[in-house]
Amino acid sequence: MDEAWILVRCICGNSFGSRKASFSSCPRCGSSKGKTQREFESSESLAEAVAASNLPTQIKQEVEARVAAEESRRAAVEQKTRGGPEAIRRIMRQSTRDDGTLTIEALSAELEKEGYDEPSAEHVMGQAEMEGILVRASSDSWSWLQ
Repeated sequence: MDEAWILVRCICGNSFGSRKASFSSCPRCGSSKGKTQREFESSESLAEAVAASNLPTQIKQEVEARVAAEESRRAAVEQKTRGGPEAIRRIMRQSTRDDGTLTIEALSAELEKEGYDEPSAEHVMGQAEMEGILVRASSDSWSWLQ
């Protein structure tokens, strides 16, 4: 059975955590007169809330700004890497005509439909040709080798 955890705000202004069903006193002043702020399902999430609650306002704002910037950076990296080899190969397969050939125009349209600006269709085709996945069939089409 999972335990419930609570964030308690003491009358002295200190925040601390406790098990929901236990008697708790403030580690700073020893008072047992506190008000429950929130409940948590894990001790890890409680620990983060206690740490955030006890930060001075200016430092809290700086930490929040840094966390937001890091999340934004991670989202940008994830956006760039979402076009990994598997996704690009899937898009290439979707762009392949019934006769087994692939054109820049078809691949470009499919990449755009999937929301990819980078890599370009030309880059994908050139890379696939260099890696031996595609072979040029004509001036504007390629065939799969695999």
